[in-house]
Amino acid sequence: MLRHYTLLSIFFAYLLTGTPLLADKSDSPSRIIALDVKEGQAILLQHKHRGVLIDTGHAGQAVDLLKKLKHYGVSELQAVILTHLHPDHASAYFRIKEAFPLSRVYSNCQPIQLNRAPDISRWVAEDLQSNSAHKCLSATDSLSFADTELDILWPDKIEGDNLNYNSLVIHIKMNQRNFLLMGDANLDVEQQLLNTDRLPHNIDALIVGHHGWHDASSEAFIKQLKPSQAIISVNANNARGYPHTSVLQRLRQYGVNISRTDQHGDILLE
Repeated sequence: MLRHYTLLSIFFAYLLTGTPLLADKSDSPSRIIALDVKEGQAILLQHKHRGVLIDTGHAGQAVDLLKKLKHYGVSELQAVILTHLHPDHASAYFRIKEAFPLSRVYSNCQPIQLNRAPDISRWVAEDLQSNSAHKCLSATDSLSFADTELDILWPDKIEGDNLNYNSLVIHIKMNQRNFLLMGDANLDVEQQLLNTDRLPHNIDALIVGHHGWHDASSEAFIKQLKPSQAIISVNANNARGYPHTSVLQRLRQYGVNISRTDQHGDILLE
């Protein structure tokens, strides 16, 4: 079930990289919220007053992002997972780190090339290198939160300097539901995953790759996943033209219900 929310009570518990953190086996249901951070993406996993944030949106939205976390009752952010270091996914990292200094941080640990990424991406990468709470993620790694499992499907290893190609792809299993978060992974990544047996089938929701641009969400990919819902994180009237009409048409062709943060605000996947 998917709802559009303006108010939301609390949800989230523990993180596992081998040993559970603050395990909470209460009956409180787990929830995922695609936060409206305008240009960019930020996905909140929440249980009670604890949360995990996948991507942060861009630095200009950091104040509003913190207000949203407070609004939803998140007083403890146990982890931040950065799918990749493009500014619209990671540049609010510094403000989040300041507000939640005890949070663990995960990324794909891709080196940043000076001629291929903005300075803010390099600054985040440099800070991660010196952050003792930072750990690298790659395919076959798993994280756990209360009744939620996160399996990293991509990348196997960092190849080249394309940030989108190396973006983390995360399969989220929660309350007997399946969600797939693509970050900014592109068509090449989709094809690589289609050639493996990693991808789930008949998922409940797809958090669409690269904000619905035409370089992701191929027909073969959508046919295999058969998502009931598609979530697109995007800002209204954006300069890049996200989402692309061809992607919207493909999703509708296969009966996928589409929700967009520019039209619906924060989106709750329950």
